[in-house]
Amino acid sequence: MKFRIQTTYGGEVIWAGQSAESRTVYYGGPPQTGLWRLSIPAMEDYIAARLAGLDFGTSIEEFILGFELAELEGWGVWFHKTKEYMSYRPKMKAFVSVGQVEWTEVKELPAEQQFKFFSDALIAAVNRIATAKRKPKDFDYAALSRVLQYVLNECDISLVCENEADD
Repeated sequence: MKFRIQTTYGGEVIWAGQSAESRTVYYGGPPQTGLWRLSIPAMEDYIAARLAGLDFGTSIEEFILGFELAELEGWGVWFHKTKEYMSYRPKMKAFVSVGQVEWTEVKELPAEQQFKFFSDALIAAVNRIATAKRKPKDFDYAALSRVLQYVLNECDISLVCENEADD
């Protein structure tokens, strides 16, 4: 099974590893605080490597997590529209499902706790397949969910942390 993360985020999110010079500046309001300490590419690589060669049915060959990280309420309709978005793409043998994390809940947390929020969002996105109007006929989403839970529980957080940027 292939695995990919497609990330959408609000401008308020501050990423570890991002230099202070390249950060978005908002005039008028107080400067943003907090830091997203996890590397999305490292998490994608970690999960993809562990799912490689596994088969959960013939209908789906790739699961795409639409990972959204933002002050969800502050963006209004923008992120509310996609909260439970799912798309089965039979020609591509892919399934896309969104998992959201509220920036205000995680921005001051250590990497281990941020990883828990990410993991919960991923598992919820997979489990939501059960409610899809158009489901893949031959795909064991429950088995994928169990394997992902195991993979996430076994993850050494140091493998998916981003180095904090120099100012």
